[in-house]
Amino acid sequence: MKKALFIFAYLLILSFQICFAQPQQQDKQTSLNKISPIILNEDTIILVSPNEEKMNKLKTEMGDDFYIMADDINYYRSLVYNYLTFINQEYSTIQDDVAIFYPQKDGVLHEIKNNNSNLYWWVVLYKHNERKYKIIGLVDFKDEYEKFMSLHHT
Repeated sequence: MKKALFIFAYLLILSFQICFAQPQQQDKQTSLNKISPIILNEDTIILVSPNEEKMNKLKTEMGDDFYIMADDINYYRSLVYNYLTFINQEYSTIQDDVAIFYPQKDGVLHEIKNNNSNLYWWVVLYKHNERKYKIIGLVDFKDEYEKFMSLHHT
C-alpha cells in the first residue's frame, strides 16, 4: 500500500511539472522529454518511434529489409506530418521508452501501452474530455484520425 501511494505521489508531482513546463515547439511539433513519463491532460497526438536499442535490434534481426521498412515508414510519417500541418494540428514525438499515462474519471492514472508487437512506429490519439485513446499505425493515419476525433477535413 505504501509503495502504491509513493508511486501515485511521484506521478502526481511529475504531472504538475509537465503541466507547468514550457515545451519547446518547432512549427507544430513538440519533442517531449525522454526521461519523465507523460501524463496527458488535453487532446493529444503523439507519434512514437522505437528507441535506439530497439532500432539496433531490428537492424540486426531484419538485415537489409530494415532499410526498406524504414524507407516506407519515413514516407508514411511524412504524410502524417503534412496532413497535421495542413489541418494546423499540433503533435508531439517521443521514443517508445517513455511511459504515457492519462487520468481516468476517478483520478487513477492508466498507462497507455502498445500491445501490437509488430507495430514499431505508432501514434497515440487521445481525447481528454472522454478519457479515450486509440493506438494506430501510420499507414491509414488520416482515416483513423478523422474517425476517432470526429473530424471531416478535406
